[in-house]
Amino acid sequence: MLRLRRSRIVLVLAAFAVIALYHFSSLSGPDDASEVTPEPLTKPNDQSPTSSSPTTLHDAPTKGRESTIKQSTGNKAALKKDTDDSDNAEKPSRKTSPRPKSAETTDESHADGDSDTSTSPKTSDSKQEADVEEPKDVINITKFNGEPAAVAHSPAEPLPDTVPEFHGQGRFEVIGAEDDGMPKIHWTQLPEHFPIPTKSLISLPTGKVKVLPKIQTSKFSEESSDEKAAREAKLDTIKKTFAFSWDGYRKNAWMQDELSPVSGKFRNPFCGWAATLVDALDSLWILGMKEEFAEAARAIGKIDFTTSIRNDIPLFEVTIRYLGGLVSAYDLSGGKYRVLLDKAVELAEILMGAFDTPNRMPMTYYLWKPTFASQPHRAKTRVVLAELGSLTLEFTRLAQITKEIKYYDAVARITDEFERWQNHTKIPGLWPKQVDASGCKKPEPAPIARLDHSASKGPGYYNAQSPQIPSTGNATPVEEGAEPETRKAAEKDIPDVGSSKRKKTHGQDIEKRQILESAPAADTEKPKPDCVPQGLSSPPGSGWEDFTIGGMADSTYEYLPKEYMLLGGLEEKYQTMYEFAAESTKENLLFRPMIEDEERNILVAGQVSTSGKSSSSRERTLKAEQSHLGCFAGGMFAVGARLFDRKDDIDIAKRLTDGCAWAYEMTPTGIMPEHFLHIPCDDQKECTFNETVWYEKLDPYTSRRGSRTTVSQVVLDNSVDSSRKAGSETDKPNSKDANPGSKAIATKSKGAGDETSDSKLLKRQLDSIENDKKVQDDDETDDEKEDEEKENGAAKAQATRSKSEDKSAPVDEESDHDEAKSAKENAKSAEASQTPTPTSTEEAEPLAPVVEAYTPPPIPSQEEYAQGRIRNEKLPKGVTRITGSKYILRPEAIESVFIMYRVTGDDYWREKGWKMFTSIQNATGAEFGASAISDVMSETPFPLDEMESFWLAETLKYFYLLFSEPDFYSLDDYV
Repeated sequence: MLRLRRSRIVLVLAAFAVIALYHFSSLSGPDDASEVTPEPLTKPNDQSPTSSSPTTLHDAPTKGRESTIKQSTGNKAALKKDTDDSDNAEKPSRKTSPRPKSAETTDESHADGDSDTSTSPKTSDSKQEADVEEPKDVINITKFNGEPAAVAHSPAEPLPDTVPEFHGQGRFEVIGAEDDGMPKIHWTQLPEHFPIPTKSLISLPTGKVKVLPKIQTSKFSEESSDEKAAREAKLDTIKKTFAFSWDGYRKNAWMQDELSPVSGKFRNPFCGWAATLVDALDSLWILGMKEEFAEAARAIGKIDFTTSIRNDIPLFEVTIRYLGGLVSAYDLSGGKYRVLLDKAVELAEILMGAFDTPNRMPMTYYLWKPTFASQPHRAKTRVVLAELGSLTLEFTRLAQITKEIKYYDAVARITDEFERWQNHTKIPGLWPKQVDASGCKKPEPAPIARLDHSASKGPGYYNAQSPQIPSTGNATPVEEGAEPETRKAAEKDIPDVGSSKRKKTHGQDIEKRQILESAPAADTEKPKPDCVPQGLSSPPGSGWEDFTIGGMADSTYEYLPKEYMLLGGLEEKYQTMYEFAAESTKENLLFRPMIEDEERNILVAGQVSTSGKSSSSRERTLKAEQSHLGCFAGGMFAVGARLFDRKDDIDIAKRLTDGCAWAYEMTPTGIMPEHFLHIPCDDQKECTFNETVWYEKLDPYTSRRGSRTTVSQVVLDNSVDSSRKAGSETDKPNSKDANPGSKAIATKSKGAGDETSDSKLLKRQLDSIENDKKVQDDDETDDEKEDEEKENGAAKAQATRSKSEDKSAPVDEESDHDEAKSAKENAKSAEASQTPTPTSTEEAEPLAPVVEAYTPPPIPSQEEYAQGRIRNEKLPKGVTRITGSKYILRPEAIESVFIMYRVTGDDYWREKGWKMFTSIQNATGAEFGASAISDVMSETPFPLDEMESFWLAETLKYFYLLFSEPDFYSLDDYV
């Protein structure tokens, strides 16, 4: 008993030790001395800072990628917009900024008069860069603007490229991290591993700012007093909706990332730095909520960007929500709140560490903790396009304000790489959704020497380059290609060596050990391939690639014309890149969907998958999907049309935007789904709705289902008939065809069409029944023969006994015959007496089992099946599937509607916008704000208890601007 108690105590203590070890290992930071970096790249001109104490990093999140994309910032103010990933990336929030009017205004950093460099916040890193000298060991990774980008690293050890990659997640909430009681780890400024010499930094373009074309129209209709009152009432409703959601956030989720509007709780998926508070700053200012703005600005001073509940920083999400929110709010408020700029710089310095790679392409999920950040790293081989291409506006505007060109240099290098690659992708002009940003091309591995196992030579036979296998005994060596007679003679010379295990190689018995010793030694360690420098490219092993301007790609294209405006038209490549992409989009991605309203000529931007071998339909497929993220395209084409004098693109913009307005109108809630599938028309000019084609798309397998039904039914019917017939013909057990219906079955099945797997299965079942019947007949025949033999044997035995009893009696052949006959009859009568005779009310059991008739349920016709799907899924006419039915308060559609109104002055867009607003308000209302909903196809959608920051930062802001005066934050003044 004592030993048992002791063992129990030991087990309990061990359990507590395991729990404690798991707790501290999962929550502690990577500062422990026992951690090891996953990418031990060589530090330039020096050993690794932690070479003396190798460390392991175990605090990185391990979930898959789910990116969010949002755009932002500009010159003096910025309209923001962000978006979430349906497939995995969200769209950036866009913050407008006033377009530069002269070279001097571009360089002016502070609206409050603080223009000297002493007031511009700088860190130790910026001071170091001023004194950076050209390193001794330099590798020219690539050239930017014709100038080599000198990046230093030690030539003693190559940069490894076989380290497993870390893939982050845009939205990632750490549960319980705020209350774990562990000391916080803080980011610290570290020297760069791959610094850019000061003379090689890409500077902001200089010169006289161009006079850019007007984007907004001047042809707005004059409104009457009643119309003005109605418009202002709508404005007031929108503002009250905003104030209600903001108040819910302020009371229930202050200083947290997001409000849960149903439960009144909060969540922190974006590092816990108060994403909603920062992201909505510009909206507060635009809606005239100045007191709330001032309160929020004071709260921002308490945010500590040097620590986070997450182990990684999602570069894209943080840039568009936080950096863009701070810079645009600083611009819009006229520089009165210096804390906004100070916090923007604090955050930017941390984010700059993500760009410290050999080719200066950023790590989109930056593991910021000092143990990991102190090690050199490179960008990943699979990066979401939008996460890499949607950083330019925020960093460019920060560089203009602070005059720190390193911020512009960081994003300009990305643009240069995109420009080089644009004409060399599988669809020139567009970039694939996934990008290899590592800058390291992996060559094909060298072939490994091995035995030749060809079928002709046999296993173990070496080729000419292989070492010769020694023979055993006095065997005659056989040359390759010798005649068969020579080989047979050689076989006779091989001695027998008992029970030794041998390998036979073309007539030679050779010791297995000798074969293994003679074989080339296999490499115990796979050689690491050298890194061949390259620019942006397709990820390794990419066969077919996806091209789209929707989710995972959208803001990369949208930023091109906006960056052109922000730089005052001084950088021509943004126009060139945009126009190339716009033409390729029109040629490859746009399609007209087949809808019931044939007079409504709408367009949709789909997704194309291609192998790049040719432009044929076999090598390029269109996915006719419309997504909410892709609804930004109408506004982009409208801005590009005005900015670059592309008159035909105005019509493209109208049709794209109207396509999204139609998508709102087609659902029971009046809200567009995340994404759904269309039927593309063959001709964009003529597109007649065809119900038959729609039904065929809804039920593409009707022909297979119909043929299978016919065959199965015929086989079943005939199987029942033949079984019954076999049971009724019990008086013919030896018939050659015990189941005459089987021939009819075979004939009818054959004539019914191609044999399917179901029909073959039924035939096999019928054959089994027929075989059982034959076996039964054979058994009955054998029983009769056996009985007959028994009877004959009994008669003979009786005759023998009679002869033995009276041998002296004279033999009477006739009497013997009579006795035998009598014995046989007696045996038959005795057997018959033992067999019960059925009465008149009792029928004899059938010899073959009767198969009960089975009538399968009726198979619906194509029309019935299609109508069932339409009814159950509530599919609008022309839509073939709702692939994503939720709505998460996205802004893209109303953004394009707002831009189209400002570009055309047509009140049609205000009408569409107000319908969208009322539908959203009715379906998403919650106790503390507005909630995302699960299914827009349901008349009573379920709330998801989520309110992303772009609801306040973008969606409601664009509704408000749509019904404001046309010159209120004009598109000619703000990006």
